Amino acid sequence: MINEVIKKNGITFGIVIGVVACLSQVITYVGGETFYKSTLYGIFISLLYWGLRIYQAIVTKKQLGNIINFKDSFTTLLISTSIGILISILFSYAFYNFIVPEFKPEINNFMNSKQLELFKAMGKTTSELNELLKNDNFSIVNLLKGGLFSIVISSIFNLIISAIIKSKPLQQ
Repeated sequence: MINEVIKKNGITFGIVIGVVACLSQVITYVGGETFYKSTLYGIFISLLYWGLRIYQAIVTKKQLGNIINFKDSFTTLLISTSIGILISILFSYAFYNFIVPEFKPEINNFMNSKQLELFKAMGKTTSELNELLKNDNFSIVNLLKGGLFSIVISSIFNLIISAIIKSKPLQQ
C-alpha cells in the first residue's frame, strides 16, 4: 500500500510536470526556429524538470516529518515522472497531428536531422540513415517508444535524487 502523501505528491507533481511539458511545446511552436534550435532553451527546460523533481522530493520529505526512505522517495518521483510523460505524449500527439499539423514537418525534419548527425557519428549505414529520414516522430508508436525511453532515463535521475534526499539512519 502506498502512503497517501507519496501518492498525492506523485500525482500532483506529475500533473505539474505534464503541464510544463505541454507549455514548453507551445512555446516552441510560438517561438519557432529560435526556440526549437536553441540549446539554451533545451538546457533551461531540463533544469526546470530537475528542479521540479528535487523540489517534489524535498516537499514530500518535509510532509513525512523529514523522514523518507529511498523507496518512498523513488516511488513518488516515478509516479510524477510517468504521469508527466503520459500527459506530454498525449498532448504531443494531439498538438502536432491535429492542432498545428502545418508545424509538424518542420519540427520533424529538425529532429530527424539531429538524429541523423548522431547516427552518422555512430557509423550507421546509408540505408539505415535513409530510413531514419522517413521517421514520423509524432506517430503514437514513436511517441510511446520515446516515452518509455524517457521514463528509463528519468528513473536514473530519480534514483540519484532519491539517494541524496533519503533520510540518514539514526546512530544509536
